[in-house]
Amino acid sequence: MSDASVASLATHEPARSPVRRREAEAPLPLWPVTLMIAWLPLWFLLGLSGFTWVIFAAPMGASLVRRRGLVTPKGTGWWIAFLVAVLGSVAGIDSIARLSGWTLRFGYYIAATIMLLYILNGRRGVSTSAVIRAFAMLWMATVVGGYLAFILGDLSFRSPTAYLIPGALLDNDLIKALVTPSFADLQDIIGVPVPRPKAPFPYTNSWGSMLALLTPFGFMALADRRVGFSPTLVRFMLAASVVPAVISLNRGLWLSLGLGLVYAALRFGVAGGSRAIRNSIAVAVLLVITFVVTPLGDLLLTRIDTGHSNQDRTELITDAIEGTMERPVFGWGAPRPNDRPGLPSVGTHGQIWFTMFSHGFVGMIGYMGTFFSFAWYTRRQPTVAGMWAHVAIIVGLLQMPYYLHVPHQLFTMFAAAALALRLRSDEA
Repeated sequence: MSDASVASLATHEPARSPVRRREAEAPLPLWPVTLMIAWLPLWFLLGLSGFTWVIFAAPMGASLVRRRGLVTPKGTGWWIAFLVAVLGSVAGIDSIARLSGWTLRFGYYIAATIMLLYILNGRRGVSTSAVIRAFAMLWMATVVGGYLAFILGDLSFRSPTAYLIPGALLDNDLIKALVTPSFADLQDIIGVPVPRPKAPFPYTNSWGSMLALLTPFGFMALADRRVGFSPTLVRFMLAASVVPAVISLNRGLWLSLGLGLVYAALRFGVAGGSRAIRNSIAVAVLLVITFVVTPLGDLLLTRIDTGHSNQDRTELITDAIEGTMERPVFGWGAPRPNDRPGLPSVGTHGQIWFTMFSHGFVGMIGYMGTFFSFAWYTRRQPTVAGMWAHVAIIVGLLQMPYYLHVPHQLFTMFAAAALALRLRSDEA
């Protein structure tokens, strides 16, 4: 795929460049990125998956401090506004448990910022193919986690980390979920109990969200032979992912990934002509045949017809908006228990509503502005891998109304943005 009109990231084209300054050439070590991403399944089993993002960002930050001329992407101003809103929202925190959750989330935001700059400035030491490889490994582990849900069911255990966490911190639902690994939730959504996958993430929705976000990295590994995976293996894993994706009953996964793939097919079709269109049609036909001749089609249709959770989501959104109007600038700092019996906490279902309720309209505008600007500045790509990185950002944007982004999705989207910017620059 080529695009002659793509702009260079070099400083001599500031009007079109998504980068403000030229980066230095000193290499950065790769190992923090590999341990942070590719090793996440191990950290999941140890109960550390919610903390390693911050832990491994520390050596990244130390390396960046010693580096001159860091590259920063356009859109950084939106992110700074978001961080200011997060800091302002601490005034609304009213308990130790909520303060611990706020502190952990703020740590995620800082760590994600560091990782973005680290990958963007990696060049010689942190190659794009190495970062793609790490995320592709996490994608494969996510697919395997989907099959482990069928084998192990709702098996859960108290991780070693849980024994080290003070009891007061375990009162926070986020921290408790992170240190108590589980492979599935058995949920009776369609009339029979179904094991909905979770591993290597804390929630079933996290698994569905991440499978959708990570699938473009599978396509990136297929497009870039330097990643080092056999094309046969990648194609096998792509096909194998269909079964747990459907059985997860995760409509958000189906919607975001489905629309993301349609968007990709249109972009590749326009750029590549009839061959790309024929390939897209062939894949679509294979999926239709799969759903027709296997029970997956009936399961999918049954889940679509079972929409009892839609009313709950509508009420949660209404509560989030009403709560934000009480504290519109910086919000409440964290979600709050719902006054309506049986409903989850206000501000927990959808990144838009979480950001708006917890950090006010300033936080919501800053957060959304960041990722819309990343999507805009990465829309033109000279390589197939770069376009798939851009598609990952689009998938994340589509998930904002109904999925949370913290922590795993945030880091994945930031990495996709850094890769898309680098691939656009390297090939220009």
